[in-house]
Amino acid sequence: MKVVYIDESGSPAPGSSEKYFVVAALTTDSPRIIQSQLKRMRRSLGVKLRDKEIKAAQSQPVVIKRFLRWLGQQELEIYVVIVDQQNIPKDSGEILYQTAVARVISHCLVRYPRLHVYLDRRYTNRHQAVQLERTIRQEVKHIPEQILIIEQVDSAAHFGLQAVDFVAWALRKKYELGESWAAELIERIIVAEELIENKKSGSAW
Repeated sequence: MKVVYIDESGSPAPGSSEKYFVVAALTTDSPRIIQSQLKRMRRSLGVKLRDKEIKAAQSQPVVIKRFLRWLGQQELEIYVVIVDQQNIPKDSGEILYQTAVARVISHCLVRYPRLHVYLDRRYTNRHQAVQLERTIRQEVKHIPEQILIIEQVDSAAHFGLQAVDFVAWALRKKYELGESWAAELIERIIVAEELIENKKSGSAW
């Protein structure tokens, strides 16, 4: 069963100053490889295992480059959904988030019909967490013979979620700021990169 880690970068808030919202998935057959590399990185930075997780937005460029370059050399795969928020209704932030997550899982599931997905927990409200899973399963119901396990967990306890944080950050940097150096370090393992745009203002995306 393929293991998938999913995280987002940016805020799903149509009408805000942030133009793009990114959801990224990192797939692997060997979660321990990612865990071992992040443990080594933490030790080199003097970060204790009990401390908060390492995040790209709080890391120095040299750390980001070193880690993304390592990721790009591994037998991993990346799937990304980028949403252009410009013409999306302002009250659809959570729908946008849930649909983008569902789309990126769909990309993975078409290629690998047996998935164990770890999502960085967004919701503490049980109703919202359940709604997210319903949205995902509705999006992928057409994919035959699938096995899909979904866990919404704390990123501090999962090294894979900390790894995909760097991926989502790199892709958002590319689209939001036009800075592609980080994304180029992992482009070898990017399998799907879907840009969603809504040309009709006020219409459902």
